[in-house]
Amino acid sequence: MKKKISVKVILNTVLVVFLVSLFFYLCFSDNGLIDLLKNSKGFNKPWLIMAFCCHLINIFIDIYLVYKFTVNMDKRYTFKKAIRSSMIGQFFSAVTPGASGGQPMQVYAMADQGVDSGIATSALVQKFLVYQTVLTFYSIIAILIRIDYFNSLNKIVWSITLTGFVMQAVVIAAILLFSFNRKVTSKIISGTMHLLSSLHVLKDVDEKIDRLNAQLVLFYDGNKALYRDKYMFLKTYVLTAVQLTSIFIVPYCIYRAFHLHGASMISMICAQSFVTMSSCLVPIPGSSGVAEGASSIFFSPFFDETTIKSAIALSRFITYYFTILISLPFSRFAKKKKVKN
Repeated sequence: MKKKISVKVILNTVLVVFLVSLFFYLCFSDNGLIDLLKNSKGFNKPWLIMAFCCHLINIFIDIYLVYKFTVNMDKRYTFKKAIRSSMIGQFFSAVTPGASGGQPMQVYAMADQGVDSGIATSALVQKFLVYQTVLTFYSIIAILIRIDYFNSLNKIVWSITLTGFVMQAVVIAAILLFSFNRKVTSKIISGTMHLLSSLHVLKDVDEKIDRLNAQLVLFYDGNKALYRDKYMFLKTYVLTAVQLTSIFIVPYCIYRAFHLHGASMISMICAQSFVTMSSCLVPIPGSSGVAEGASSIFFSPFFDETTIKSAIALSRFITYYFTILISLPFSRFAKKKKVKN
C-alpha cells in the first residue's frame, strides 16, 4: 500500500519552497542583490563584516544568557553545554512557526545534559521574560523618538505595528503574573486542566496539575533569587539591551556597506524596531514574507528602488539564513539523540 502524504509534510514542503523562492526573488529579480553585485563598485567590506559581527554578538550573548540563567539554579551547568542548547534553540526558533519550537527543544537538550526539566523551563522562561521586557521598552523608546514618522504611517501599517507592540506588552503582563502571583497562576492552571479533562482532552489531571505546580514553585523561587541578586538582574537586562541593539544595527551596517550616507544610526535602529513589532504577528518561520514586506516599508526612506531589494536580501541572509546555517549541525545532533532515547 502506498503511504499517504500527511498535511504536515505538504505544508512544510510548501513553506520551504516559499522561503527559498522569496530569497531567490530578492537576489535575482531586477534591482536585486545580483544586479547590485554586477553593477556596483563592490561593497564597503569593513561595514559588511561589521554587519556579520553584530549578528554574531547577538548569538554569543544568547549563549551566555542561557548559561547564566541556568547556572544560577544549577551550579553544574557549563558554558560548553550552553552553546549546544542555545544553538538548538536558535535553529528550531528559526524553522518553526512563531519560533514555537525553540524553547521546547532547548528544554529537551538541557534535560539530556542532566538539567532538571523544571529548572530548564524556569531558566528559559526567565530569559524570555527579560528579552520581551527589554524589547517592549525598546519599542516604546523607538516610537517616542520617531513619533512624527510613526503617526504619518498608513493607517493599516500603523495599526499592525501598534498591535504588535500591544501583543508584546500582553505577553509580558501574562509572564509577570505567572512569575510573581503563584496563587492566581495555580488557580488558572487547575481550572484550565479540569476544563480540558471535562472535554476529554486530558487524562490523569491531578497528576499533571501536581507536576506543573512543582515546576511553578521552581520558577517562582528562581525569579525571587534573580530579583534579589541586583547585579545579576542588572547584568541580564543590560546584556539583553546590547543583544537587541546588535540585531537592530545590522541594517545600518548594510546601508553603509552600500556606500550610502546621510541617515542616522538611531533612525535606522528605530525602523528595525518597527519591523520587529509588525512582523511578530504572523506565525510563520522567521516571519518570512512579513519581515521582508515590513522592511520594504520602514526602510524605504533610507534606500532607493535600486538598492532596497538587495538590502533586504542581505539583511535577511545575515540575521535569518546565516543563523540556520551555523545552527544546523546542532539540530542534527538533537535529532540523533531523540531517536536514540
